[in-house]
Amino acid sequence: TVEAKIAFQNRALSLTQAEVNLRNKALELSNFLWMANDVPVELRDGVIPDTSLQGEIDLALEIMGRPLDSFTLENHPKIVSLGLKIDQLTIDKRLKTNQLLPQIDLEYNFLTETPEFLNSFEEQNYKGGLNISLPLFLRKERGELRLAKYKLRDAEFEYANASITIANKVIAIYNELDSFQEQNRLVYDIVNNYRTLLAGEERKFSFGESSLFLINSRESRLIDARLKQNELQNKFFKAKAKLFQSLAINPEGI
Repeated sequence: TVEAKIAFQNRALSLTQAEVNLRNKALELSNFLWMANDVPVELRDGVIPDTSLQGEIDLALEIMGRPLDSFTLENHPKIVSLGLKIDQLTIDKRLKTNQLLPQIDLEYNFLTETPEFLNSFEEQNYKGGLNISLPLFLRKERGELRLAKYKLRDAEFEYANASITIANKVIAIYNELDSFQEQNRLVYDIVNNYRTLLAGEERKFSFGESSLFLINSRESRLIDARLKQNELQNKFFKAKAKLFQSLAINPEGI
């Protein structure tokens, strides 16, 4: 009886901690809810998460039917942004390169008060000129060109690093999802086996061949297995959310 009481108190302690976490998460979720009539919307006390998310989460996040081989980096917003940055820096480098060239200004003007008459143009009124300017040492221009090259190279390195990082992250999440699917299958069988053992122990107790201690032990292991099952399911759903974030999907149904 003392051991059973301790087990009951541990479960009550875990329940109290879980209730506090549930209230805190509900308050955190309320930060993302819309306001109605200038009044913040809060979750009611009786609102609980949906437990049947196995098929709905893929539809909500629009990741159903997206195998690993369908993932491409070309349309990823981060890669597109870095590609545009490289294009911009390439143009800037060309501009800095042109600044090393000499500046040539050609002027050709003619002076006349009556341009509609051809005989009004006289040779002495013609004005023309050629102006060529070139910095003597080009220190400033060469420095700006070198800086532009370094910026372009840095952007190319950032592009390559981001491509590898995103690809590896997506592959890791797919591997994680495959592992969680196998773990969920195993823990489902484990829970069913513990439930069978508990039912058998209760059957034996009805015949007087078992004890309350054994029944409590079987039930405690069943509860631990159920908690493990819930933990794996939560990790599995979080991995799907991470996949949605890593793929940078823009949901069309929201």
